[in-house]
Amino acid sequence: MKKFMLCIMGSLIALFVVFWCCISYTVNYKKITCDTSVSPDKKYEVILQAVGEPEWPFGSASGRLVLKEGEDKISQTDFELYNDGASISSSCWKVTWHEDYVEIILSGEEQFDEQVILYFDGTKEIQQLTDVADIEVEYPSGERLDESRVITEQSFDVELNDWGEVQFVSYLPTYETLWEDVSFVLAKDNQIIYYFPECYENNSTENNSVGMFDSVEAVGFQDIDGDGAKDVIVIINYVTEAGPQGMMPRKTIRIFSSQDNGFVIQHDLMDELMENMKEDDISIPAICDYVTLMETNEIYDGYRTIYQQYFADEGCDFMISYGANGNSRVILNENEEIIEYLVYDRLSENEKCELYVLYRSKKNTDGSWYISEAEILDIFAYSMSTKDVVSSGKTSWSATGSEEHEIN
Repeated sequence: MKKFMLCIMGSLIALFVVFWCCISYTVNYKKITCDTSVSPDKKYEVILQAVGEPEWPFGSASGRLVLKEGEDKISQTDFELYNDGASISSSCWKVTWHEDYVEIILSGEEQFDEQVILYFDGTKEIQQLTDVADIEVEYPSGERLDESRVITEQSFDVELNDWGEVQFVSYLPTYETLWEDVSFVLAKDNQIIYYFPECYENNSTENNSVGMFDSVEAVGFQDIDGDGAKDVIVIINYVTEAGPQGMMPRKTIRIFSSQDNGFVIQHDLMDELMENMKEDDISIPAICDYVTLMETNEIYDGYRTIYQQYFADEGCDFMISYGANGNSRVILNENEEIIEYLVYDRLSENEKCELYVLYRSKKNTDGSWYISEAEILDIFAYSMSTKDVVSSGKTSWSATGSEEHEIN
């Protein structure tokens, strides 16, 4: 009996020890990943971890920052967060990626913000930030704006996503080389905190047909991809010095899409816009309208399908343009005398098809033309369900069309 009681007591003590070890591990050592952030180039990742539980009842919480390159760990930084007894969470940090380091701001209710700089070479800097009104934050790059390079009329104070209040700066080339391109940066307190990615290799247009930088025509801050974050749209003028029109500035489009606390260049979208928009129509609102039409509107699908089926093989253009009322049209042919274009008009009576009209307008001597004076060359029906297109052959709304068109 005595041995039996000893066994029972031993088992209870063992269970208690195991239970206590589990509690101790959870409270003091267990690591939980709370959030991650990836660099714009997808090369680096910083991980926010909670280590154990906050000290009871309103004590600090232990955390850890892990910087990785792929699967390799570059550095590890432990910290204490004083946040009224709350656990480590994604709301307690703010991450900003830079060219050679990542900046993390840790925030808690019972402490000043703490700035952690993790360099990609494994070194790190940590400092406590007192009231912003009392000090000027020193950014690790230490690079101040060169005021002589700031394009004042195309630089703006803006609230930009997680960056907060910053200055977007259009930055002139240094002109150390003839082909150096314009740059764009974000600045705070006259210090550069972020360089936007370069569009061309080594920031030089020498090996591209775009020409030499002339000027920045316009800058816009719009969410064009619907992710809730502002993107940056820039219209830049270049001169080619080739041919009789070589010194006339030509517009190009630059789109920086917000991504993972930085920006990436949307080369494919830029190419499509440049290919399909008339240069005279290029503006910030027109670019936004085009992207909206392309990404969220079946009307664009109708334009594209009709063009591919009926006009692409004829070598026609596909140039999105907008009237004074903001309605879209696709210009197919244009010369000094006439212009032919496709216009979305309405839904069919059964609401199964979109109806598009092919117009031809004669130009006046001053180059102007009016859709009210245009002749109808054809009317197309685009099925929204099957994605098929039918030509009616009609040259007026009252005319009888093809049998297939009438069925649709």
